[in-house]
Amino acid sequence: MKSILLASTALVAFAGAAAADGHTSITHTLSTTLGYNDNNGNTIINDDETGFYWEGNLKTDAKATLDNGLTAGAYFEITVAEDNDTANDDGGIDLSSSDFVLSLEASNGGLFFGDTGRAAEKYWKSAGDMESDGVSTGSDSAVLRGDIAAGPVKASISTIIDEDNDSEEQWSFGAEVDAGVAVITAAYQEETDFVDADDDFNGDEIWGLSAQGTFGGATVTVAYAENTTDDQQSTGIKVAYPFGPVTATAYYVDEQGGALDGEPNFGINVAYADGPIGATVDYQDDQGTEKWSVEGSYDVGNGLTLFAGALDETEDDADYYVAAKYDLGGGADFLISYAVDKDGGAEDEIGSDEYQEGTTVELNFSF
Repeated sequence: MKSILLASTALVAFAGAAAADGHTSITHTLSTTLGYNDNNGNTIINDDETGFYWEGNLKTDAKATLDNGLTAGAYFEITVAEDNDTANDDGGIDLSSSDFVLSLEASNGGLFFGDTGRAAEKYWKSAGDMESDGVSTGSDSAVLRGDIAAGPVKASISTIIDEDNDSEEQWSFGAEVDAGVAVITAAYQEETDFVDADDDFNGDEIWGLSAQGTFGGATVTVAYAENTTDDQQSTGIKVAYPFGPVTATAYYVDEQGGALDGEPNFGINVAYADGPIGATVDYQDDQGTEKWSVEGSYDVGNGLTLFAGALDETEDDADYYVAAKYDLGGGADFLISYAVDKDGGAEDEIGSDEYQEGTTVELNFSF
């Protein structure tokens, strides 16, 4: 997480200069949230908002075509959170830059720096819930990544830039070949003792191969992944087949080695979408632990959509929720939800839309 100070006059001047240049484009997106949550007095939940809360987020995306044909880009997000309303020593407010990416792109590749995906993450395609394919998908540090494309081949290499120690950490590689009948991918990340604050960071050495193709209307993915640090191997197959308004997806993964006990992972998902009705039924057996969910939505019309669902990820009592969202038009919507976390976990994120524990009333705007 980086903290920066912005002068509004400089930002306005920059936008004006960009607008005057025909080779430069700059777009801003502002989103805001105002809400209230009563979490049923569950004090162990640590990522719920409690009581009144608000947040604002500004996204800026700038692109400029250079004289040599390259395209330079700059993207950043500025988040104004509830606890940013106290003045700093200079009398201003420190705003939090949650994401930033600087880029230089050509038709056959590019160079990216900032909060951008690692090479292995960019290309890896799993075949279901694989225990050994946990390549890093997040970083609290800046990432430098280079991409290249030549015909049917695409490849990337990346590393974390450790500013504190002036070093590069956890090199990562990813590649893809479009072979016509299937797309073949490869991914690798090296082992590191680098410590990153992001929960999605994994310091293990991991590599994998996968292939994905469509045959007779079914999309088939086969994959092999190995975590060499933990001596674990996963071999899986996943098949997704649409028929009418229904898409059925099933996977099976053989798990071996390390702390794995040889228990396979398998699951099936059936999704239905037709007119105003949407529904999903999901079942997974993850190393002998069963997880299931049933979720649905109904578009009443005039901007109102209803949601409901029940899910169990701990073989305990099932969580459940009901919600309604009203589209106010012009990028605004109003949400009211009620969700119960029966397993008493330390996080909320109940259901696919990640509803908060308890009663939530929320107003959202996007401009």
